[in-house]
Amino acid sequence: MGNGNDRIATILTMKKNILILILLLSTNFAFAQNDSITISKVKTSSSIYLAYNSSIVYPGIRAGLEIPTSKIQINKIKKSGKQKLIFKDRFLTTNLGWYHHPTFHDNIYFTVGYTLRRTNGKGFFTAFTPELGYSRAFLGGTTYKVAENGNVSIKKFAGYNYALVSLGGGLGYDFSITQSKPFAIYYKCNLLTMFPYNNTIYLRPAMEIGLIYKPNSFLSFKTKTKGININKHQK
Repeated sequence: MGNGNDRIATILTMKKNILILILLLSTNFAFAQNDSITISKVKTSSSIYLAYNSSIVYPGIRAGLEIPTSKIQINKIKKSGKQKLIFKDRFLTTNLGWYHHPTFHDNIYFTVGYTLRRTNGKGFFTAFTPELGYSRAFLGGTTYKVAENGNVSIKKFAGYNYALVSLGGGLGYDFSITQSKPFAIYYKCNLLTMFPYNNTIYLRPAMEIGLIYKPNSFLSFKTKTKGININKHQK
């Protein structure tokens, strides 16, 4: 008798759990009806940037291109009905930098990077960029070379070649989000790693303060664009 009652109780419990699961799935499905995802290819213009580039206290300049590779626009409507916009952009970048260290060297470096940028609906953004490239350091002052026969001459453009790896992060404000103006300003810190440097690795911090110009049509490419709408507001 006891075994029969236990079996009935087990069956009832299973049915209850199944019913709860069905209700949960139905609720999630109902909420999901307010969400949507769209994917398209949109022709997007490249951007140009110009920045004051300083290695510690040594002045320089940096310029480059940002070529768009993908864009995600997330539109969230909260339960309160308040809307929140988030833009996630990805760029392939080409960069040319220079800084002058008096009496030591002038360093020119070319890099290719990949920028990950996240912008909110008010225009403020954060960014992270890893880069790989080549650096040429030209020695300051006059450099002499001695030939095998003992003759001494001036060596022009004396210096060293390095492989370069850079990691950078920063923040800024994009005026095109709220004011429809085609530019943004930013501040960025970079850590330059150059090697081989006397059989070691040479680390040098650098910072940028710059302007990004975003023309309507310049080196435009078809870019994968994803729109995500998340609606948690229930009437």
